[in-house]
Amino acid sequence: MKNPFSKLIHHYTYDMRLKTKLVISHIILVLLPTAVLSGFLYLRIYGIVMDDSIRSEQALSAQTVTSIENLISHVGHASDTITSAMLIQDLFQVPRAEANTMDISTSRMNSLFHLVQSITDHSMITDVKIYYDDSVYGDLMQYNKIGNALFNPVSSVSSSYWYGIYSTSDQVRLLCPELYLTPDETEKNGKLAYITRIPYTHDGGAVSGIENTSAYVALYLSRPAFDMVLRNDATVTDEAAFLVNERDVIVSASDMGLAGKYFIPRPDLRQRVGKEKTFSLVSYLDGSAYVAYFPIADTDWYMISIIPALHIGDAGRALMMHFALIYLLFTALALYTAFRLSGSIADRIIGVALQMETVRTGPPQPMDVADTGCDEIGVLSDTYNYMTEEIITLMDSQKKASDELRMAEFRALQAQINPHFLYNTLDMINWLSQTGQSEKVTEAVQILSRFYKLTLSRRELMNSIEKELEHVSLYVRLQNMRYDNCVAFVVDVPEEICEYTIPKLTFQPIVENAFLHGIMMKEEKKGSILLTGWPDGDDIVFIISDDGAGIPPETLDTLKDDVNAGTDSSASPRHTAFPGHIGVYNTNLRLKSLYGESYGLSFTSTLGKGTEVTVRIPARHITSD
Repeated sequence: MKNPFSKLIHHYTYDMRLKTKLVISHIILVLLPTAVLSGFLYLRIYGIVMDDSIRSEQALSAQTVTSIENLISHVGHASDTITSAMLIQDLFQVPRAEANTMDISTSRMNSLFHLVQSITDHSMITDVKIYYDDSVYGDLMQYNKIGNALFNPVSSVSSSYWYGIYSTSDQVRLLCPELYLTPDETEKNGKLAYITRIPYTHDGGAVSGIENTSAYVALYLSRPAFDMVLRNDATVTDEAAFLVNERDVIVSASDMGLAGKYFIPRPDLRQRVGKEKTFSLVSYLDGSAYVAYFPIADTDWYMISIIPALHIGDAGRALMMHFALIYLLFTALALYTAFRLSGSIADRIIGVALQMETVRTGPPQPMDVADTGCDEIGVLSDTYNYMTEEIITLMDSQKKASDELRMAEFRALQAQINPHFLYNTLDMINWLSQTGQSEKVTEAVQILSRFYKLTLSRRELMNSIEKELEHVSLYVRLQNMRYDNCVAFVVDVPEEICEYTIPKLTFQPIVENAFLHGIMMKEEKKGSILLTGWPDGDDIVFIISDDGAGIPPETLDTLKDDVNAGTDSSASPRHTAFPGHIGVYNTNLRLKSLYGESYGLSFTSTLGKGTEVTVRIPARHITSD
């Protein structure tokens, strides 16, 4: 048994197409060395680009931290501006015993509201509130303006998380995430807050403890402003940056979903990431990511930056993609050269082989080549073309003989017209002449002349539907002259199909059958025959119906069997047992011989009620020679 390598060599040597074989040879000699060299350069350059990308991300994150610190510094400055206002100091930075004793002038209060309004820019600082100790102070809400409820009792926010923090600590300032605020605050004021505690004074100094707090100045902040800064830090697909406070509460995030996915508890940061401001590779359940954390000055916040390892190399891959495109360009040039060189040798051989393969699916066709050449391939091409032309000539001769045989058979069937009609008509004319009915003799002779002119003129096999309808109408007129107008013949065919073709003597045998074996078999010897027609897709359908005696079931079955036998030479039609139906049988045989087994006649009949014959032919327009 051959090993796989031997099989491959055998396939290359004996089974592979010549042009493919030559191209593979060029690829091995030209592209393989360059592919090895390119792979080595890719690995080296990719490592350099990765290091540069990480350094760039560290610098960008440091800039983001600076931007956040500037925002917080701006908010802190605004808070200091309010708490240092003279009215605020006079109103709240007093001993507890002296609180609520000051008379506040309208002008000073208006100045405070003007100051607050100038600080509230709605892009960063969305609202300002002063929560006063309502257990000591009276109703300061009376000073609020319409649309600016600056003063609010501290009891209105006593259920907030931030109020609970102040109750257990002495800190003066607190940066509050959304979790620290009441639902009413987040809905009406802002998602974040910068809150400053103003204590009562005692003996010239501040007194600690929540019970000694006279007021809280709360500046509510726009979280989207922080989100936007963090979002600007994201330059890599699925990169995330988010702010976390000392209680592991997410303050803001460029993408909250990614922040939750890559969240690391603050106590674990140093263990899993290492030192601050440096990206390290950290493993997660669904992959790895580069993580770095940065402290935010003058806050208890950290900014955590996450870059999925899958995407950190996007820039490197983009650079290498350019390298690969250049390599592919040269590869394409090399392949083009290989194809051209190979084609100059193999194309003519391949052309002959492909042309010979077409014989499997159709008749052979000669090669359309202006110059086959004088070498061995040229001799092969010329010989193939000569052989093809000889085969085509033989096939054309065979087809012509087959068509002539088929038309001869068709004419033979068409010639099998029942001569009794002619004999009976001539006998009728003789009788009319003997009885002195010269006008009817003339009419009958004219009708009979036109009848046979339509049948025998120009030796053509086809007629227009219009002439075929005229032909069958002439037949009925002659029969009515003979049988004293016993049949009412009605034709209902639209004009648009009258210019289509139909074989001669298609309707007459069917109408004759309806006349003689339908109407004349009735006791009263009178009835009607209806001929209708219409287009049906690519076909035309006619129905010839009579109200005659009908056909007995056993006779109808025999007739259907004879009709279904069609052009099958192995069938043994039994029409000799029913000589009255030979014309119908021959009509069906002619249609099938001319158009195929999908066309011809079909029958339905009810004994005592009548018979219906359906004729289906293809819709073909008259063509002029």
